[in-house]
Amino acid sequence: MWMIAGIVMMSSVVAPVPDVAGQELVPAIGALRDAGYERVRTTDVSGRGRVVVTRRSWKVCAQRPVAGAEATQEGVELAVVKTDETCPVGEPATTRPGFMPDLKGKSVRVARHTLPRRTTIRIKDATGRKRVVFWDIAWRVCTQRPAPSAPLEGPVSLGVVKYGESCP
Repeated sequence: MWMIAGIVMMSSVVAPVPDVAGQELVPAIGALRDAGYERVRTTDVSGRGRVVVTRRSWKVCAQRPVAGAEATQEGVELAVVKTDETCPVGEPATTRPGFMPDLKGKSVRVARHTLPRRTTIRIKDATGRKRVVFWDIAWRVCTQRPAPSAPLEGPVSLGVVKYGESCP
């Protein structure tokens, strides 16, 4: 087993994808390795956009492909959150191109990656304290303009607070 750019590389595929949803990440990757899967990718689905560095502190919420199926060349993707967090319920909402996604509760990093590349984004401390957002995963969106599902025209304004703070 070796790791390249956050992707765990293993031997060739020989068995259907095991069911690893609900497991801690380390044993989940072990089960996938034992089944012969070469590529296992992880995605933080908490809305914070964090990178999985220490696998011991994460758990699997969902997997793609589902248990029993065979993985494609892309391998297996695991949706994960920290072990002390609750997995999100249901499928993530999708937004039609050209319309504003619902960014409330998401990290500034996730908001930036969700919006089209050339979108002008204005970020403001929603508490009124005029703090500067340096570390984009430490801040979450409280307010947004335009509203979710509205046409995405012109700049986007986000009112943000640090995680752990209440939205005003």
